[in-house]
Amino acid sequence: MATHNGERFLEEQLASLAAQTRLPDELVVGDDASTDRTLEILERFSRTAPFPVRVHRNERNLGFSDNFLNTARLSSGDWIAFCDQDDVWLPIKLSTIEQYTSISGRSVLAVTHNAHVVDETLAHSGIHYHNVRKTIICSGQELPYLWVASGFTVMFRADLVSRIPYEGRGPDPGIPNVRLGHDVWISRLVRILGDVVILPDDLALYRRHARTTSAFLTGGNQQVANSRKLRQRIRQVAVLGAKSHQGHSHAAYHQSKAFGRLASEPHLANWREQFLKAQDDYAALSTWLLMRSRLYGEKRLHRRMWHLASVILKGGYMRFNCYSMLNVKKMIKDVVFDVAIAFYGPR
Repeated sequence: MATHNGERFLEEQLASLAAQTRLPDELVVGDDASTDRTLEILERFSRTAPFPVRVHRNERNLGFSDNFLNTARLSSGDWIAFCDQDDVWLPIKLSTIEQYTSISGRSVLAVTHNAHVVDETLAHSGIHYHNVRKTIICSGQELPYLWVASGFTVMFRADLVSRIPYEGRGPDPGIPNVRLGHDVWISRLVRILGDVVILPDDLALYRRHARTTSAFLTGGNQQVANSRKLRQRIRQVAVLGAKSHQGHSHAAYHQSKAFGRLASEPHLANWREQFLKAQDDYAALSTWLLMRSRLYGEKRLHRRMWHLASVILKGGYMRFNCYSMLNVKKMIKDVVFDVAIAFYGPR
């Protein structure tokens, strides 16, 4: 668990951990220089918790991503679950996940699940996250290159943080001067190194409130929705689309470099081939995303048409997305945008 000034909702989350039908073996907390009652609440809980509780207070504020990864590295178990300070785990979360951590013939590195999206009072919004409808057991490489298992939904093998250095993982695609998210990094490793299990079960309450750190249900899509005129919306899509693809291209470039460095680490020799393949794959992904950014950012119609043809001919829709329907949706989106922008070009 990573905490920072979490006194408002922390007690409800801690109570849900103590109510698990399969109790955690331990709770390791990294507190990121809280100035409220967070440490007091943790200390009080540790005295009555039905499992060991260890609290590590950071000497300086690390930011939520590095705090999560640093705290995970302090854990002693074989499997680790990221735990947000403001959510609520449903009682069968750990017992359900544990059933899938060992599957004959599979090298399972992570198990992830659905969740109910709720407001600050835990009232259900009617939205499910991730909204998976059936159990999926697959090689990570069958998933899209940018697939992410959100941190609060995932349990993963501890050697992904104990053996693999995360310090050089590269930048976050959407937040300037911030390193890649803890859950994004773990998802990248899971995708290239082993198998993943994705469950349709709602095993947590995902609380959304004014001080929520992650950007789900906010951001670019809301900005576009708030634009009343079609012309404004298309221009907004052009600006946001170009910026988003550039950010992801930049991040993929640095991830490619990171995987190249990991391939040269002697203690990771058993994963060398996977890291080398990932180095090439994410370099190609970076180039393809940059091409898509030019499609959205180019003002001249003939240049946009040239970029669109290049993007399609490069085969990235199939190579990098994996799911056939996702490929079709992204291609249709780009084609429709290219036609629309012919009339309402960005200015």
